[in-house]
Amino acid sequence: MPETIGDRLVRGDKGSFLDGLGNAAGAVVGGFYRIGGTRALKDALHGTWPLRHPLHPAVTDAVVGGYTIVALLDVVYLVTGDAALFRATDIALVASLIFSLGALASGLTDWNETYGNERRLGVLHGTLMLLISVGYLISLWLRVGGGSRDAAIGLGLACWVLLGITSYLGGEMSFGFGTGVDRLAWSEVGADWETLELRADGLEERKVVRARMSNGFALAVVKLDGAVRAIGAVCTHASGPLDEGELVGADGCDVKCPWHGSVFSFRSGSARHGPATMDEPAFETRVAADGRVEVKLRS
Repeated sequence: MPETIGDRLVRGDKGSFLDGLGNAAGAVVGGFYRIGGTRALKDALHGTWPLRHPLHPAVTDAVVGGYTIVALLDVVYLVTGDAALFRATDIALVASLIFSLGALASGLTDWNETYGNERRLGVLHGTLMLLISVGYLISLWLRVGGGSRDAAIGLGLACWVLLGITSYLGGEMSFGFGTGVDRLAWSEVGADWETLELRADGLEERKVVRARMSNGFALAVVKLDGAVRAIGAVCTHASGPLDEGELVGADGCDVKCPWHGSVFSFRSGSARHGPATMDEPAFETRVAADGRVEVKLRS
C-alpha cells in the first residue's frame, strides 16, 4: 500500500519534531478543561451533547465550503472585473472565519484525547489550519481596510490551496487513524436472547466485570441495587475497557472509561460525557433457570 502524506510526515520518529509543540498545546488545552465548570463546554465541543455526533467534521464542512465560495468569487472577479462581487465575497469570508473559530476549538478539544502518531498528525493539521486562518484574516484586512485587493485575492487563493492539503491531513486523521470513529460501528450482535458464562449470584454489587457473547462481543456487566445491567465493554471513543472503569454519577449507575474519561450510563448505554459521542449498545438482562445471566440487545 502506498504511503500517504501523513505517513511520510509522522511515521516512526519522523514526526518527533512535533512533540514539543504538541506537549505545549496539550498543557494549555488540558489545563483549561481542568478548570471547574468547563465540562459542559467540553461535551458540547466534542459533540457529546446536544449533537450526539462529532461536532468538528460538521463545522469544518462549513469552513471549507465557505473558503471555497470566497475562492470562486475571487476567480470570477479576476476574470470579469466585476467589483459588485466584493460585498458578497467579504461577507462569505467573515462567515468562514467565524466558523473557523468553532472548528479550531472543537478540533483542539478532540485532538487533546489522542496519542502517538495520531496526535502528531493532529498537531500538523491544526497548526496549518491556524496559519490558514491568520492568512485569511490578513486577506480580510486588506479587502476592507483599503489595501490592495489583488494582494488580498492572491493571499486568499494561496490559503485555499493550502487548505486542500490541510483538509487531506484531516481526512487522514479520520480514515487513517479512526479519530472520532465509533469503535463499535462494525460490531454485530444478534437479536435473540443469549446465555452468558456468568452466574448472577456470582456478581458482586457494584463491581463491573467483562463477559463475552458467543460471537466474541464484549460486555461490561454489573449488579446495581440487585438488578443486572449490561452494556458494550469497548468504549466507542478509542476502545478503552469499560469493565476496568469506575462507577460514577449521582446514583453510581454510570461507568467512566479509564483511558480518556468518557462516561456511559449502565441504564441506557448513552454517552453522558465525552470525548465519546456515540452511545454504547445496551442489553436487556434476565436470569436463566440455572442461574446464568442471559442478555438480549435492547431494541
